[in-house]
Amino acid sequence: MNNCCSTPLSRRDWLRNGFLGLGSIAAADLLSRQGILQAAGGPLKVLHHRPAAKRLIYIFLEGGLSQLDSYDFKPALSQYAGKPLPASIRPPEFTFAKQGTVIPSPFAWKHWGKSGTYASDLFPEVNGRFIDDLCFIHSLNHRSNDHVTAKRVLHTGVPIEVRPTLGSWLVYGLGAMNENLPAYIDITPTDPNRPTGFLPGKFGGTAVDRPDKKSPKLAWENLEPHFPEQARHLDFIREIERTQGIDPELDEMELAFRMQTEAPGLLDIDNESEATRKLYGIGDDHTDEFGRALLLARRFSEAGVRYITVNHATARYGNLWDQHSELEKGHRGNAKAVDKPIAGLLHDLKVRGLLDDTLVICGSEFGRTPTFEFFDGVTGRHQNGRDHNPHGFTTWFAGAGVKASHHHGATDDFGYYAVKDKVDIHDFHATLLHLMGVDHEALTYFHGGRDYRLTDVYGNVVEEILS
Repeated sequence: MNNCCSTPLSRRDWLRNGFLGLGSIAAADLLSRQGILQAAGGPLKVLHHRPAAKRLIYIFLEGGLSQLDSYDFKPALSQYAGKPLPASIRPPEFTFAKQGTVIPSPFAWKHWGKSGTYASDLFPEVNGRFIDDLCFIHSLNHRSNDHVTAKRVLHTGVPIEVRPTLGSWLVYGLGAMNENLPAYIDITPTDPNRPTGFLPGKFGGTAVDRPDKKSPKLAWENLEPHFPEQARHLDFIREIERTQGIDPELDEMELAFRMQTEAPGLLDIDNESEATRKLYGIGDDHTDEFGRALLLARRFSEAGVRYITVNHATARYGNLWDQHSELEKGHRGNAKAVDKPIAGLLHDLKVRGLLDDTLVICGSEFGRTPTFEFFDGVTGRHQNGRDHNPHGFTTWFAGAGVKASHHHGATDDFGYYAVKDKVDIHDFHATLLHLMGVDHEALTYFHGGRDYRLTDVYGNVVEEILS
């Protein structure tokens, strides 16, 4: 419970006044590392129930994967090809461009796996090998139609304000599993400086950047070992703390120092077998970068990192999955880059026994419209692509705590709006926290005179997808 009328004790005073004896101090340290006690904000009531997942890997396909061309088949698109939407399906008030007529999916669809899931041929590796392991939500929805606010909604729950991400909330509530590594890692981020909002900076994500022009390897910026100098620096600060009675925040500095013993080895994938590297598509021009990113995700999760995001987008190409034009060409190229690496990750996690307590998520900030958009209103030319659509789209899950071969929710006949068992972003976040053992209503942080939570005052756990 937070007390806004009292001055928080320093960690030293808290230990001195609240615990006596080395045994109690050791117990307090163990609890703090497990996330039961937090130095800032007081104790958090977490782990309300047994968690299904110990760690979470979020594969984020930035730009807007089309649900209509991947996992949400709509025969009406072919029946109405070249025609306007029927009057029963009214486009939203705001769209980026004038909407044209219905365009059918250019991809081939068929039944996959023992479950007979009907999906396109966009992801043949994932569908051919793991479709029966996937759990789908087809009715995810929100109201943010541009990339910036939609991504913010997906990660933080709100479109405009700067708030902590899902990863930051998890780290705040659950702490780290490996004290020598960050609990939250953001691989190939498009926004490496994503703020933590009102949470302290130590709960933010640590970026692993894209390879530079000189090397194909992903890089952890500023991870240069200077052990003697850094050790002396930390000892100097601790001595000031001891003699002057002040309590500087050493958490991030100490973590950075400890990381230098473990992180470089994790970043070096050269010690992986050739078979493992081929599994992820490393060495192939099309799949090399994303394969490296997902192999690192497996290595980090195995080493005890709690929350990992892996982003498929580049500054060079912008929002990769944002096909306003050349839909088939763009989605084919993007899928070719990620399909084999994603299948490789699922296989690797499964054979190592990690998929039993790891939750994998794959999706975008929104989906696409069933109609094409005009290039300009003067000539009437169109771009043969789909506009943004946050009103009903698909995200899949695999691994810990979710039902395999399960489909939840549905969109209308044209895939425009979620109409059955709708799942909004707060429901999405409440469910993810639940799978990690956290009650979304109880995980709070006192700021600006009130308690905040990731799901604000909303959100229900989507019980139907839980195994």
